[in-house]
Amino acid sequence: MAKRDYYEVLGVEKSASADDIKSAYRKLAKKHHPDMNKDDPKGAEEKFKELSEAYEVLADTDKRARYDQLGHEGVSSNFSPGGFNWQDFTHQSDVEDIFGGGFAGSIFEQIFGGGGRRRSRRGEDLRIDVEMTLDDAYRGATKTLRVPRAESCQACNGTGSKDKTAPATCPACNGAGQVRSVSTRGYTQFISVGPCRQCGGSGRIMRNPCQACRGTGKVQKTSDLEVKIPAGAETGTRLRLHGMGMPGPAGAPSGDMYVVIHVREHARFERHGPHLLAAHPIPFAVAAMGGEVEIETLDGKAILKIPPGTQPGTTFRLRGKGMPSVDGHGAGDLHVNVSVEVPTKLNSEQKRLLKEFEEAGKKKGIFS
Repeated sequence: MAKRDYYEVLGVEKSASADDIKSAYRKLAKKHHPDMNKDDPKGAEEKFKELSEAYEVLADTDKRARYDQLGHEGVSSNFSPGGFNWQDFTHQSDVEDIFGGGFAGSIFEQIFGGGGRRRSRRGEDLRIDVEMTLDDAYRGATKTLRVPRAESCQACNGTGSKDKTAPATCPACNGAGQVRSVSTRGYTQFISVGPCRQCGGSGRIMRNPCQACRGTGKVQKTSDLEVKIPAGAETGTRLRLHGMGMPGPAGAPSGDMYVVIHVREHARFERHGPHLLAAHPIPFAVAAMGGEVEIETLDGKAILKIPPGTQPGTTFRLRGKGMPSVDGHGAGDLHVNVSVEVPTKLNSEQKRLLKEFEEAGKKKGIFS
């Protein structure tokens, strides 16, 4: 079943502010939480999950920007394999603020598990930019990239523990990864929620850290990575390499790597999406009488037929001689804009013949 637009799910406009989005989520979360819909708890749970997925994206500036640009595909890498799950939700504190203290505990127990403790999340995504020529973009290419990135520590299997045991729950935040502080100024009470300093927001602490990775579960390495870039790639094309990003904490799945393509400008061809534009000079005689000229394409030489009386600035189209489609279906066209070559040096015989040509043209009304 296709996902609904996140703005539609929350009932807000695309121009909605962060406060508007939070307000809409608070209102709908109260309405659709399973404990408040006894008649259809299963349907309410799915609705509540859909609302929370939309809020997870639209409440985050970076995720919202990617969603606005690329749609659901732009944020799918932030969710677990198979789609959004509750371990992907990072706004538990907002849910707690909505439902209050005692009731919040049961909510976290029900949908987040473990009294609101965070489950292991996938690692962060990485981005690497690759520059290539238009010729490589036309044919496709395999690039070997030197990629510095963190990899899961082999000594502890990514757990960060010397004896490979699971980390203990952080006593400071009780595994939530967040701490809540309350301050009072006059009659106003201020509540703030932030990452726990003791565990760095992970909700866990390592009692016997691995010496190889110092308890992080990750080691820094530089590796060679071969990336196949498909024919037809253009500036802005993004390739997603599943599982090639940062490793997740405590052995959780790795994030993804995004390879962003940048195609350099070509000395001869100007690119417009799938189409190419090139300028080509033709002799005066060919422009006047017609003929054939040989032109360059990204796929070698091609013959362009010039009809008699072709004027300077005329553009001809060679079908299928442009850039191939990334999906392998079809190709763009090559548009050739012709200019007429005017000789700069003439001998006496050439001048005489041109003069006769001009006079003959005037007699027949060809020239004014």
